[in-house]
Amino acid sequence: MALLIVGAFVLVIGASIPLSGALKAIHNRAAFGTFDTTGPPPRVDYCGRLYYPGSNTDTLAQINAFLALDKLDGLTRIDTAPSGMPIVTNIIPAEDRAKYHTNVCTMVLWVQTGSDAYLGYSLSGGP
Repeated sequence: MALLIVGAFVLVIGASIPLSGALKAIHNRAAFGTFDTTGPPPRVDYCGRLYYPGSNTDTLAQINAFLALDKLDGLTRIDTAPSGMPIVTNIIPAEDRAKYHTNVCTMVLWVQTGSDAYLGYSLSGGP
């Protein structure tokens, strides 16, 4: 009986490893539009909206200057790309979204592709 229980346990553990990998691949495809785990993703699904990459890579100082134009500051890490790259944005506070009658959480986000390199992603379709 003990051998049967140990065998069943090993079978469950062995089956869960490929299953967890498959679930992660499905999540990556749905959230980032790719199964690829290298480089920045072809899109980011965040807060119910899709964001697509631009062609410019910015430094953190350039991002902070861009945010300052609208009297904004600070970035929040909202996710991690399949490659492990951080995804950051300046989240619009809930009270501001209510004030302007929108459910858009941000207009732009960035994937950190290097120590001081951020690829910008813009909201698809507008607010």
